Amino acid sequence: MTTKSGHIRAVARALNLLDAMNERQPCSLAELHHATGLPKPTVFRILATLEAEGYVRSEGGLGQYRLTARTRRLGAAYSEKSMVIDVGAAIALTVTKAIKWPLAIGVLDGDAIVVRHSTMPYSPLAVQATTLGHRLGLLDSAMGQAYLAFCDDKERSILVDMLCTGADAAGLEHVQQALEKLPAARERGYGLRLPKAVGVSATVAVPILRGSQVPAVLSMTTFGRVMNDSMLATHLPVLRQTATDIALALAARESQLPA
Repeated sequence: MTTKSGHIRAVARALNLLDAMNERQPCSLAELHHATGLPKPTVFRILATLEAEGYVRSEGGLGQYRLTARTRRLGAAYSEKSMVIDVGAAIALTVTKAIKWPLAIGVLDGDAIVVRHSTMPYSPLAVQATTLGHRLGLLDSAMGQAYLAFCDDKERSILVDMLCTGADAAGLEHVQQALEKLPAARERGYGLRLPKAVGVSATVAVPILRGSQVPAVLSMTTFGRVMNDSMLATHLPVLRQTATDIALALAARESQLPA
């Protein structure tokens, strides 16, 4: 049955049952009935369907049911990168509402940083509608600089090799010049993109750290003319604290995942 809102009750019940089975293995029909509140005939039909599709198996004649390895495929695409967006989106939005400037969360995608969350639609000071989905170069963007400055040496070496592959002499020189600036970016703790022309925006970015790993980077974008020492002094502590809050939320979410 589908409601007017598009909510399919049968699908919701099956997901509810899978969630209950994830909490306890194996499960009896009676236990699932009590855990979900669904009628026993409904539980039986859902179990039969899930068993036929390979997601559940019955324990012979014991009346017990277990999830199969196939259920792992359902979450295989849900990575740490997905999780950091889940936990970080609300935190970033709260900060944007407080400071008014838009924030963005980006993750590594090949040889670029992709913006996976942007609060520009909620900022009265946004320089454009959104940067969601934008691919930003590792060398010239603030997010890229922050990532390269704080990722481990092995990963940086691989990324640099990717950037150099197929590059001409001018491209190789550009890579080298960008790399020479990374120690300074790491020492100050952030990446910075200043405008090269009047009317262009500016961005400052800090890493979201999980030990020695950089699951994502966090940035704030302003009008180019206002990105000065005073602006950095005021907002960098906020940006760094926000990155720390996201990292702590990520660690808390990971601790809740089944082993």
